[in-house]
Amino acid sequence: MAAFFLFPISMALGYIAMLLTALLWLCGGRVQSHWNAVKKQPVVWAGLGLYGLVLVGILYTSAGWDYIFLHVSKYGKLLLLPVFISLMADARWRYRCMTAFALAMLLVLASVYANIWFDLPWSKTHNQGWGVDHTVVGDYITQSLMMTFLVVVALDRGLRAGAMWQRLAWWAAALLAAVSITHLSSGRTGYVLLAAAVLAFSLLATQGWRRWMALCALAAGLVGVVWTSATIQQRVQLAIAEARTSDRMEITSIGGRINFWKNTWELIEKRPLTGWGTGSYHVQWCHAVDAPQWCVFGRWHPHNQFLFFWVEHGLAGLVLFGILVFAPLWAARRARPPQQRLLVSFFVIFLIDSLINSPLWSSRENHFFIFMMAWLAAEAMFSPQRQAQIQPATPERASP
Repeated sequence: MAAFFLFPISMALGYIAMLLTALLWLCGGRVQSHWNAVKKQPVVWAGLGLYGLVLVGILYTSAGWDYIFLHVSKYGKLLLLPVFISLMADARWRYRCMTAFALAMLLVLASVYANIWFDLPWSKTHNQGWGVDHTVVGDYITQSLMMTFLVVVALDRGLRAGAMWQRLAWWAAALLAAVSITHLSSGRTGYVLLAAAVLAFSLLATQGWRRWMALCALAAGLVGVVWTSATIQQRVQLAIAEARTSDRMEITSIGGRINFWKNTWELIEKRPLTGWGTGSYHVQWCHAVDAPQWCVFGRWHPHNQFLFFWVEHGLAGLVLFGILVFAPLWAARRARPPQQRLLVSFFVIFLIDSLINSPLWSSRENHFFIFMMAWLAAEAMFSPQRQAQIQPATPERASP
């Protein structure tokens, strides 16, 4: 539970919590029973398989040991998937972990709004006022995607709350979190993720005429947001301009991404089956571009996790990462309605972010997606209707 509270607000404390959790899991004396509980899950094998490819890729890479170590350490968090899934067999612990994450993000949300008037020492940005970027943790992309999931969680908690005041409180939190993305952040990724995740959630949370009402409300809200947010208008216009001028090889956000994908694809075409090996992208990218500034600008990652795994680990890397991304959607087939809307919303966030960023490479995003993937897998796996088919590591189970 501490890990879920700490990772959104402190990378160092998040790493410590992860390490302690893994050590306690290993020293608890129930490793075999924990493993038996999760060993048939596709998400577990996809994660372990990807890490296996990272280790095998060391044998034929052109990268130096500094880049190899980065990949081995960053993707090492995939090994935590079976650990966290098995430890969350009890529904009460899943409830506590998600509540801990929500509380951490509510603290971030409160800091975002406080930052309008006060210069908070723990905030990444130090510019006061309405309509400017207020990034408190990480960067605006990471904060926006975690805030997007908070919106979904708050909407879900509101729907399942018993008292009216609890519903209104959660829905107010969802609205404030959404506005923090649309009006207090300059990240275009957040705009797209928020719209897609809320749309997916609404389609699964409503039926019949309520679904049409929800879609109309979303359409009206989208128009209102674009109309009232000068930041969105400016950022969208800039994105269109950058996309149109991408052939000039200017260093821009959208134009840069287009050129990352083009040059990465050229590398993939040369070795589509085996890839270039672990950490090789950072070296081969500089061979693929002529301008020195583009070597520095683009060698960290290609802003597409699918292409990232494909260029380094070949077709097997692409397939295994695809299984990992689509695992929540697969699990949603047999999940209960509340679980389905969270699983599908998370899948939408993971898929879109993987197409325009490298979420398993970026450290804070890596934390978020690994932790939430484990939580959602446990939620779907240890649900009551599957009790007869699955024997969890912790037999005691109760609804929160």
